[in-house]
Amino acid sequence: MPDLVAIQSALDAAVAKARRNPEGAPADYIPELANVPLERTSAAVHLTTGDYLAAGDAAQHVFTFQSSAKLLPLIGLLEERGPVEVFGSVGSEPSGDSFGSVARLETHGPKPANPLINSGAIALCGQLPGTVERRVAWIAHWADKLYGAPLLIDEHVRESERGSADRNRSIAYFLKHGGIISGDVEETLSVYFALCSLSGTVKEAAHLTAVLANGGVVPGSGRRVLSKQTVAIVVAIMATCGMYNESGNYLVSTGMPAKSGVSGVIVAVVPSVAGVAVSSPRVNDKGGSVRGHMILRDLSRTLGWHFALATASK
Repeated sequence: MPDLVAIQSALDAAVAKARRNPEGAPADYIPELANVPLERTSAAVHLTTGDYLAAGDAAQHVFTFQSSAKLLPLIGLLEERGPVEVFGSVGSEPSGDSFGSVARLETHGPKPANPLINSGAIALCGQLPGTVERRVAWIAHWADKLYGAPLLIDEHVRESERGSADRNRSIAYFLKHGGIISGDVEETLSVYFALCSLSGTVKEAAHLTAVLANGGVVPGSGRRVLSKQTVAIVVAIMATCGMYNESGNYLVSTGMPAKSGVSGVIVAVVPSVAGVAVSSPRVNDKGGSVRGHMILRDLSRTLGWHFALATASK
């Protein structure tokens, strides 16, 4: 059984240390994200035993999941259609570029490098059938299933994204020109903005990664919601692509496959042990939470959660 006291102590210490770091700034190119309380810092650990631990502002810190929610269409489509169809639209390689790169599509396209960059997630949103309302309902269904509770879409953030989306529009038109998506570009983007505007706390965010850590089974329930094949694919892509062009440095320092979002959220997987979520809105120039990085690094070192160390100890 896990030592809950030791984990809580490590979590509290990591959050307290991270709070003292003033570096980073909110992702104000989405205007609504510039209005969040800058000092909010929260973290949660959802163990595969079903135990849940939290620290910092976890109870009251609500944020949009932004790019961490890109895991949702990847998972949902893998479950419904399988990897052959999914990877017909997106690749599975690190891009080596920023999450919003347009040049990458022109030089290496038409298929996006992987499903966790903007172009990849837009491509997957373009594969969903039906009206905008039907596609957003599909997202809501999978959000309820993966995050363990219904999630609201923050319509203020969604509209803020819509009004500041010139780069994403460029990406979407490149995808349409290359035959990756079809139909109305604005409708596909509306679905993508809804996905990124899902909102919740670290409790819901950590539920998803706990399911992945537990091999597709909801911790404490015995209920399988994802296939082992989907889990293996998603965790592997998180490890190689989830932190954009800082994925390598991040994985070396923590050994925990993860996915970041520019609201300051990072969700991480400790295979067979726990799902972790951290959130603090001060981000670095790669879109990763400065304090979130610190918390995950400290947890990895204090608790021995680097996957390579866990493997070496067996």
